Amino acid sequence: MHKPVDKMKESPVIGITVSIDHGKIIRKNHDYLYVKKAYSEAVKKAGGQPILISPDLTAEVAAEICDAIIISGGDDIPPSLYGEPVEAEINQESEERIRWERRVLDLFVQSDSPLLGVCYGMQLINVHFGGSLYQDIHAGCENALDHGGLGKATSHRVTIAEDSWLFPLFGSQATVCSTHHQAIKKLAPRFRTAAISEDGIIEAIECGNTLAIEWHPEADATGDSIYRFLVERAKQRIHLR
Repeated sequence: MHKPVDKMKESPVIGITVSIDHGKIIRKNHDYLYVKKAYSEAVKKAGGQPILISPDLTAEVAAEICDAIIISGGDDIPPSLYGEPVEAEINQESEERIRWERRVLDLFVQSDSPLLGVCYGMQLINVHFGGSLYQDIHAGCENALDHGGLGKATSHRVTIAEDSWLFPLFGSQATVCSTHHQAIKKLAPRFRTAAISEDGIIEAIECGNTLAIEWHPEADATGDSIYRFLVERAKQRIHLR
């Protein structure tokens, strides 16, 4: 007979979504699932149990087995999702992945379970809940910093709002790893800005139990604190069940 598990004695299970390569990058004519190992390493270091999840798992099962979820980095969001024509060079993320993650987002928000969006993950969260994007930062924003993207990584400082979840972790500023050429244009309703870069680009947003950041914490000095923050919130959520 199966013995029930006391989840309070277990590390929280943190789901990490993956990218889908439809035969373009890894191996021609074959579909592959992939994600940087740094995500699972960061979750494990923070005290969580990382599990990679994909559209082959139903969104309902993902919501059942995961105590928190990370929408990992990826390619670009199609402008059609926020009512615009294509006006810049984009490398569109898999439609299969986008459809599935949007369903996962709805389930996690409905249950008030912890969510972390990273780069593409932040952009998807903002668009899904009613916001829009700059299709290309340099095409849409004068005097923009170099934020990387399209295969390039760089670093810059962000200024953190005093009333944000990030302020107790880092104070008023942090230096982050940036690799995005798109960014939030219109912020989704009910979300608040948690951090901005020196050129005014929104770098982090918060709402309910959702934190989304434009940079890659698994690749810079902010990672330990951010992934530990997610794991601790997942533990709190387990306690409330």
